[in-house]
Amino acid sequence: MKNDFERDFNLGGSIERAVSGQYELKAGDIFQEAWKQTMKHFMSFSPAIIALIFVQLGIFYVALKLQLGDPGLILQAFQDPSLLDERIFQAIFVANFSYEVVSAPFYASVSLMAMSHACGLTTKSRHIAKGLQFTVPVIIATLASLVLQGVVGMMLPFISMYLSLAFSQSILLICEKRIPPMQSLLLSLRAVNKKIFVLAGIYTLMMLMFIVGAMFYGVGLIFVLPFFFHVKGIIYREMFGIKLQITANQDDDSDGGQGRPPRDNDHSNDNDKPNKNPEVFDA
Repeated sequence: MKNDFERDFNLGGSIERAVSGQYELKAGDIFQEAWKQTMKHFMSFSPAIIALIFVQLGIFYVALKLQLGDPGLILQAFQDPSLLDERIFQAIFVANFSYEVVSAPFYASVSLMAMSHACGLTTKSRHIAKGLQFTVPVIIATLASLVLQGVVGMMLPFISMYLSLAFSQSILLICEKRIPPMQSLLLSLRAVNKKIFVLAGIYTLMMLMFIVGAMFYGVGLIFVLPFFFHVKGIIYREMFGIKLQITANQDDDSDGGQGRPPRDNDHSNDNDKPNKNPEVFDA
């Protein structure tokens, strides 16, 4: 005789607390926890980071090739400034825009993995595909965010930087809370505004870490990149909270339990067996 008992619970903050500003962010505690998570999951998380980088570089290269024919023209232009023209700058801008939009679902996957680490769960490299199920809403949100930042940035560059920070939690809101794209942008903006100075300080420190990491031939980015995603995951947990599900299995005189993010279709069959490892993210 086997009985399953399932119960949902919320870890961290909530949407109501986020938009009202009733959450607390301490940079020191966030960085300390993010570093621990980075070291703990370094070997399992790094392949996903590397895969994301290759996807982004591939998209960037293809976008440049479609516009310039030979991306090597950019290197020649930097060696000989007289070759720089408007066409090259436009190609770089379009390529940068393209890779951010097209790679957004993979970026969402890596963010989901880091968020799971913030819940005490482990992940596997194959979870790099988890964000693909949110491809359309994630791309819509990313496209809207970049267009708005670009338009505002032409007039007020600092406002563009503010919008980048304000929309920083929209991707996870789409994937974890299933919130529509435009609503996620607005919700992220409202919540971030409540702690804008604290968050600005955290992301400024992260920016400095990226600069320092890049100075050592980019070697430091091996640690800075996963650290960055873990910081985002912890901030999201403290702001909006993360919904988890506990399943307790009772079979005769034995029982057990598992914690994981809930799934939309949580029915077991021959091709969809329940997670045998209670610590592995299986959303």
